Amino acid sequence: MNNTMDAETDRRKSGIYRYRTGGTSDPVSAGDAIRQVVDSLGLAEKLREQRVLSLWEKIVGKDIAAVTQVNSFRWGQLFISVQNPIWRHRLLFECETIRQNLNREVGGDVVKKIRLQ
Repeated sequence: MNNTMDAETDRRKSGIYRYRTGGTSDPVSAGDAIRQVVDSLGLAEKLREQRVLSLWEKIVGKDIAAVTQVNSFRWGQLFISVQNPIWRHRLLFECETIRQNLNREVGGDVVKKIRLQ
């Protein structure tokens, strides 16, 4: 019994310990556990929306990012302020490509429409 307790103590100290959760004895990776919690709380969509906001400059590039500002993201619509009418006119023709690139990067059809203001 002493050897069993020593082995148990060694596992705990080393961080190698299997916790039993939800009736399963199989270990779960931290990434999988986080995904399960995020999904169970209904946060997956919100995380994708936040990712869209953070990806704006990467997707559109520095030139466009310098003359635009992401205002908000609501109901699948990304609201973007544009500094002047010339850039706004140019972006009108690029909105669909930008939308597709954002969705591809996020991994879902999150952005339904880009609204230029």
